[in-house]
Amino acid sequence: MRKYLFILIAISLVLLLAACGDGEESEASSSGNWPDELVIGVVPSEDQTSVSPRVEQFAEELSEELDVDIEVFMGTNYNAVIEGLRNEHVDIAFFGPFAYILANERSGAEVFAIGAKSEDEISYQSAFIVPADSEVQELADLEGKDFLFVDPASTSGHIFPRSAVIDEMGITNEEVDDFFGNVSFSGSHDASILSVINGDVDGAAIATDVMDAMIAQGQIDENDFKIIHSSDDIPRGPDAYRSDLPDDLKEAIREFYYSYEDEQYFEERGINGFYPIEDEAYDVVRRTAENLGMSPEELLN
Repeated sequence: MRKYLFILIAISLVLLLAACGDGEESEASSSGNWPDELVIGVVPSEDQTSVSPRVEQFAEELSEELDVDIEVFMGTNYNAVIEGLRNEHVDIAFFGPFAYILANERSGAEVFAIGAKSEDEISYQSAFIVPADSEVQELADLEGKDFLFVDPASTSGHIFPRSAVIDEMGITNEEVDDFFGNVSFSGSHDASILSVINGDVDGAAIATDVMDAMIAQGQIDENDFKIIHSSDDIPRGPDAYRSDLPDDLKEAIREFYYSYEDEQYFEERGINGFYPIEDEAYDVVRRTAENLGMSPEELLN
Protein backbone atom coordinates (compact mmCIF):
# COMPACT_ATOMS: atom_id res chain seq x y z
CA MET A 1 0.00 0.00 0.00
CA ARG A 2 2.83 2.33 0.96
CA LYS A 3 4.53 1.50 -2.35
CA TYR A 4 1.47 2.63 -4.31
CA LEU A 5 1.25 5.79 -2.21
CA PHE A 6 4.83 6.71 -3.10
CA ILE A 7 4.08 6.08 -6.78
CA LEU A 8 1.00 8.36 -6.66
CA ILE A 9 3.03 11.11 -4.94
CA ALA A 10 5.79 10.79 -7.55
CA ILE A 11 3.28 11.02 -10.40
CA SER A 12 1.68 14.09 -8.80
CA LEU A 13 5.05 15.81 -8.49
CA VAL A 14 5.87 15.09 -12.13
CA LEU A 15 2.52 16.51 -13.27
CA LEU A 16 2.97 19.60 -11.07
CA LEU A 17 6.46 20.29 -12.42
CA ALA A 18 5.22 19.81 -15.96
CA ALA A 19 2.41 22.30 -15.37
CA CYS A 20 4.86 24.84 -13.96
CA GLY A 21 7.13 24.31 -16.91
CA ASP A 22 4.27 24.91 -19.35
CA GLY A 23 3.35 28.11 -17.52
CA GLU A 24 6.91 29.40 -17.70
CA GLU A 25 7.08 28.55 -21.39
CA SER A 26 3.76 30.28 -22.00
CA GLU A 27 4.88 33.39 -20.14
CA ALA A 28 8.15 33.48 -22.04
CA SER A 29 6.42 33.04 -25.36
CA SER A 30 4.06 35.94 -24.64
CA SER A 31 7.00 38.34 -24.49
CA GLY A 32 9.57 36.32 -26.37
CA ASN A 33 8.54 37.89 -29.67
CA TRP A 34 9.07 41.43 -28.42
CA PRO A 35 11.72 43.30 -30.42
CA ASP A 36 15.05 43.99 -28.70
CA GLU A 37 14.66 47.68 -29.46
CA LEU A 38 11.84 50.16 -30.11
CA VAL A 39 12.16 53.50 -31.88
CA ILE A 40 10.03 56.55 -31.07
CA GLY A 41 9.66 58.97 -33.98
CA VAL A 42 9.29 62.70 -33.37
CA VAL A 43 9.07 65.78 -35.58
CA PRO A 44 11.13 68.79 -34.46
CA SER A 45 9.50 72.05 -33.47
CA GLU A 46 10.91 75.53 -33.83
CA ASP A 47 14.67 75.35 -34.62
CA GLN A 48 15.41 72.11 -32.80
CA THR A 49 18.52 70.26 -33.90
CA SER A 50 18.34 67.55 -31.25
CA VAL A 51 15.75 65.68 -29.23
CA SER A 52 14.55 67.56 -26.15
CA PRO A 53 15.68 66.28 -22.72
CA ARG A 54 12.05 65.61 -21.72
CA VAL A 55 11.50 63.35 -24.73
CA GLU A 56 14.73 61.51 -23.94
CA GLN A 57 13.57 61.10 -20.33
CA PHE A 58 10.21 59.78 -21.52
CA ALA A 59 11.98 57.24 -23.72
CA GLU A 60 14.23 56.14 -20.84
CA GLU A 61 11.28 55.61 -18.52
CA LEU A 62 9.39 53.65 -21.18
CA SER A 63 12.54 51.55 -21.71
CA GLU A 64 12.74 50.74 -18.00
CA GLU A 65 9.05 49.85 -17.87
CA LEU A 66 9.18 47.52 -20.89
CA ASP A 67 12.74 46.27 -20.30
CA VAL A 68 13.41 47.03 -23.97
CA ASP A 69 15.94 49.47 -25.42
CA ILE A 70 14.28 52.66 -26.68
CA GLU A 71 15.79 55.01 -29.25
CA VAL A 72 14.41 58.38 -30.40
CA PHE A 73 14.43 59.23 -34.09
CA MET A 74 13.98 62.86 -35.10
CA GLY A 75 12.50 63.08 -38.56
CA THR A 76 12.95 66.13 -40.73
CA ASN A 77 9.17 66.27 -41.23
CA TYR A 78 6.00 64.19 -40.85
CA ASN A 79 6.71 62.24 -44.03
CA ALA A 80 10.08 61.05 -42.71
CA VAL A 81 8.38 59.58 -39.63
CA ILE A 82 5.58 58.03 -41.72
CA GLU A 83 8.13 56.37 -43.98
CA GLY A 84 10.12 55.24 -40.95
CA LEU A 85 7.00 53.54 -39.64
CA ARG A 86 6.32 51.92 -43.01
CA ASN A 87 9.88 50.58 -43.22
CA GLU A 88 9.68 49.34 -39.61
CA HIS A 89 12.46 51.74 -38.58
CA VAL A 90 9.99 53.55 -36.30
CA ASP A 91 7.62 51.76 -33.90
CA ILE A 92 5.84 54.53 -31.97
CA ALA A 93 5.23 58.12 -33.04
CA PHE A 94 3.34 61.30 -32.28
CA PHE A 95 1.50 62.60 -35.33
CA GLY A 96 -0.58 65.55 -36.34
CA PRO A 97 -4.15 64.44 -37.13
CA PHE A 98 -3.75 64.35 -40.91
CA ALA A 99 -0.26 62.86 -40.72
CA TYR A 100 -1.82 60.07 -38.65
CA ILE A 101 -4.38 59.44 -41.41
CA LEU A 102 -1.54 59.03 -43.91
CA ALA A 103 0.43 56.87 -41.49
CA ASN A 104 -2.65 54.70 -40.94
CA GLU A 105 -3.17 54.24 -44.69
CA ARG A 106 0.46 53.87 -45.72
CA SER A 107 2.21 52.35 -42.74
CA GLY A 108 -0.40 50.52 -40.69
CA ALA A 109 -0.21 53.02 -37.83
CA GLU A 110 -2.68 52.22 -35.06
CA VAL A 111 -3.83 55.06 -32.83
CA PHE A 112 -3.91 54.32 -29.09
CA ALA A 113 -3.53 57.56 -27.11
CA ILE A 114 -4.22 61.24 -27.31
CA GLY A 115 -2.46 63.88 -25.24
CA ALA A 116 -4.87 66.52 -23.96
CA LYS A 117 -5.71 68.86 -21.10
CA SER A 118 -8.43 66.43 -20.03
CA GLU A 119 -10.57 63.66 -21.46
CA ASP A 120 -13.17 66.30 -22.34
CA GLU A 121 -10.66 68.59 -24.08
CA ILE A 122 -9.21 66.43 -26.83
CA SER A 123 -9.71 68.93 -29.64
CA TYR A 124 -8.11 72.15 -30.83
CA GLN A 125 -8.48 74.55 -33.76
CA SER A 126 -6.63 75.85 -36.78
CA ALA A 127 -6.22 79.62 -36.69
CA PHE A 128 -5.13 82.27 -39.16
CA ILE A 129 -2.90 84.78 -37.39
CA VAL A 130 -1.38 88.10 -38.47
CA PRO A 131 0.90 90.63 -36.70
CA ALA A 132 -0.86 92.65 -34.00
CA ASP A 133 -0.48 95.90 -35.96
CA SER A 134 -1.56 94.39 -39.31
CA GLU A 135 -4.40 96.01 -41.25
CA VAL A 136 -5.63 92.52 -42.21
CA GLN A 137 -9.01 91.86 -40.60
CA GLU A 138 -10.36 88.82 -42.49
CA LEU A 139 -9.25 86.12 -44.90
CA ALA A 140 -10.06 88.22 -47.96
CA ASP A 141 -7.49 90.78 -46.81
CA LEU A 142 -4.72 88.19 -47.18
CA GLU A 143 -5.03 88.24 -50.96
CA GLY A 144 -1.62 88.95 -52.47
CA LYS A 145 0.13 88.65 -49.08
CA ASP A 146 3.09 86.48 -48.04
CA PHE A 147 1.66 83.51 -46.21
CA LEU A 148 3.02 80.54 -44.26
CA PHE A 149 1.61 77.06 -44.00
CA VAL A 150 3.37 74.64 -41.65
CA ASP A 151 3.87 71.33 -43.43
CA PRO A 152 2.07 69.71 -46.38
CA ALA A 153 0.80 66.95 -44.05
CA SER A 154 -0.11 69.29 -41.20
CA THR A 155 -3.81 69.16 -40.36
CA SER A 156 -4.17 72.56 -38.69
CA GLY A 157 -1.21 74.13 -40.45
CA HIS A 158 -2.26 73.25 -44.02
CA ILE A 159 -5.23 70.95 -44.68
CA PHE A 160 -7.94 72.72 -42.66
CA PRO A 161 -6.80 76.29 -43.44
CA ARG A 162 -6.47 75.45 -47.13
CA SER A 163 -10.03 74.13 -47.07
CA ALA A 164 -11.12 77.32 -45.26
CA VAL A 165 -9.67 79.54 -48.01
CA ILE A 166 -11.51 77.47 -50.64
CA ASP A 167 -14.82 77.80 -48.78
CA GLU A 168 -14.48 81.46 -47.76
CA MET A 169 -13.15 82.78 -51.04
CA GLY A 170 -15.16 80.52 -53.34
CA ILE A 171 -12.09 79.35 -55.25
CA THR A 172 -10.72 75.96 -56.26
CA ASN A 173 -7.88 74.12 -54.60
CA GLU A 174 -5.66 74.87 -57.59
CA GLU A 175 -6.27 78.60 -57.08
CA VAL A 176 -5.30 78.76 -53.41
CA ASP A 177 -1.57 79.36 -53.93
CA ASP A 178 -2.30 82.06 -56.50
CA PHE A 179 -4.63 83.79 -54.04
CA PHE A 180 -1.65 84.62 -51.84
CA GLY A 181 1.29 86.65 -53.06
CA ASN A 182 3.76 84.01 -51.91
CA VAL A 183 3.25 80.70 -50.10
CA SER A 184 5.90 78.86 -48.09
CA PHE A 185 6.09 76.03 -45.53
CA SER A 186 7.82 76.85 -42.25
CA GLY A 187 8.28 73.29 -41.01
CA SER A 188 6.72 73.86 -37.57
CA HIS A 189 3.90 75.75 -35.88
CA ASP A 190 6.40 77.45 -33.58
CA ALA A 191 8.36 78.80 -36.53
CA SER A 192 5.21 80.10 -38.23
CA ILE A 193 4.03 81.88 -35.08
CA LEU A 194 7.41 83.53 -34.53
CA SER A 195 7.63 84.53 -38.20
CA VAL A 196 4.32 86.38 -37.88
CA ILE A 197 5.32 88.06 -34.61
CA ASN A 198 8.68 89.11 -36.09
CA GLY A 199 6.94 90.54 -39.15
CA ASP A 200 8.69 88.19 -41.57
CA VAL A 201 5.36 87.23 -43.19
CA ASP A 202 1.90 88.77 -43.42
CA GLY A 203 0.08 85.78 -42.01
CA ALA A 204 0.18 82.10 -41.12
CA ALA A 205 -2.05 79.15 -40.30
CA ILE A 206 -1.21 77.54 -36.98
CA ALA A 207 -2.52 75.17 -34.31
CA THR A 208 -4.14 76.85 -31.33
CA ASP A 209 -2.81 74.24 -28.90
CA VAL A 210 0.78 75.05 -29.89
CA MET A 211 -0.02 78.75 -29.61
CA ASP A 212 -1.53 78.25 -26.13
CA ALA A 213 1.49 76.21 -25.00
CA MET A 214 3.92 78.91 -26.17
CA ILE A 215 1.90 81.57 -24.34
CA ALA A 216 1.79 79.45 -21.17
CA GLN A 217 5.55 78.93 -21.32
CA GLY A 218 6.18 82.64 -21.77
CA GLN A 219 7.73 82.23 -25.23
CA ILE A 220 5.23 84.64 -26.79
CA ASP A 221 2.61 87.14 -25.66
CA GLU A 222 -0.97 86.98 -26.88
CA ASN A 223 -0.79 90.69 -27.68
CA ASP A 224 1.98 90.10 -30.25
CA PHE A 225 -0.49 88.88 -32.89
CA LYS A 226 -4.19 88.60 -33.63
CA ILE A 227 -6.45 85.81 -34.85
CA ILE A 228 -8.61 86.65 -37.86
CA HIS A 229 -10.21 83.24 -38.46
CA SER A 230 -10.59 79.92 -36.62
CA SER A 231 -11.73 76.48 -37.75
CA ASP A 232 -14.20 74.07 -36.20
CA ASP A 233 -12.85 71.68 -33.58
CA ILE A 234 -10.18 69.22 -34.73
CA PRO A 235 -9.16 66.14 -32.72
CA ARG A 236 -5.66 66.66 -31.35
CA GLY A 237 -2.72 64.78 -32.77
CA PRO A 238 -2.53 61.19 -31.48
CA ASP A 239 0.22 58.79 -30.53
CA ALA A 240 0.24 55.63 -32.62
CA TYR A 241 2.26 52.45 -32.92
CA ARG A 242 2.81 49.89 -35.64
CA SER A 243 -0.25 47.64 -35.80
CA ASP A 244 1.89 44.52 -36.21
CA LEU A 245 3.61 44.88 -32.84
CA PRO A 246 2.79 42.00 -30.43
CA ASP A 247 -0.55 42.52 -28.69
CA ASP A 248 0.89 42.18 -25.19
CA LEU A 249 3.59 44.74 -26.05
CA LYS A 250 0.94 47.17 -27.30
CA GLU A 251 -1.00 46.66 -24.08
CA ALA A 252 2.12 47.41 -22.01
CA ILE A 253 2.78 50.57 -24.04
CA ARG A 254 -0.81 51.75 -23.54
CA GLU A 255 -0.65 51.16 -19.80
CA PHE A 256 2.57 53.19 -19.57
CA TYR A 257 1.10 56.12 -21.50
CA TYR A 258 -2.21 56.21 -19.61
CA SER A 259 -0.48 56.19 -16.22
CA TYR A 260 2.41 58.49 -17.12
CA GLU A 261 2.93 61.59 -14.97
CA ASP A 262 5.59 64.19 -15.69
CA GLU A 263 4.51 67.82 -15.48
CA GLN A 264 7.52 69.13 -17.41
CA TYR A 265 6.97 66.69 -20.26
CA PHE A 266 3.26 67.50 -20.31
CA GLU A 267 4.02 71.24 -20.32
CA GLU A 268 6.34 70.74 -23.29
CA ARG A 269 3.51 69.09 -25.21
CA GLY A 270 0.82 71.39 -23.88
CA ILE A 271 -1.18 68.58 -22.25
CA ASN A 272 -2.08 67.22 -18.81
CA GLY A 273 -2.10 63.52 -19.62
CA PHE A 274 -2.78 60.73 -22.13
CA TYR A 275 -6.24 59.33 -22.82
CA PRO A 276 -7.64 56.48 -24.97
CA ILE A 277 -8.76 57.40 -28.50
CA GLU A 278 -10.22 55.45 -31.43
CA ASP A 279 -9.50 55.75 -35.14
CA GLU A 280 -13.09 56.89 -35.88
CA ALA A 281 -12.38 60.21 -34.15
CA TYR A 282 -10.29 61.19 -37.18
CA ASP A 283 -13.03 60.71 -39.78
CA VAL A 284 -13.61 64.49 -39.78
CA VAL A 285 -10.00 64.90 -40.89
CA ARG A 286 -10.48 62.32 -43.64
CA ARG A 287 -13.57 64.14 -44.90
CA THR A 288 -11.76 67.49 -45.00
CA ALA A 289 -8.90 65.98 -46.99
CA GLU A 290 -11.37 64.41 -49.40
CA ASN A 291 -13.06 67.79 -49.88
CA LEU A 292 -9.78 69.14 -51.20
CA GLY A 293 -9.81 66.53 -53.93
CA MET A 294 -6.14 65.78 -53.44
CA SER A 295 -4.35 62.46 -53.02
CA PRO A 296 -2.00 61.91 -50.09
CA GLU A 297 0.96 62.21 -52.46
CA GLU A 298 -0.26 65.60 -53.71
CA LEU A 299 -0.79 66.85 -50.18
CA LEU A 300 2.75 65.87 -49.24
CA ASN A 301 4.40 67.48 -52.27
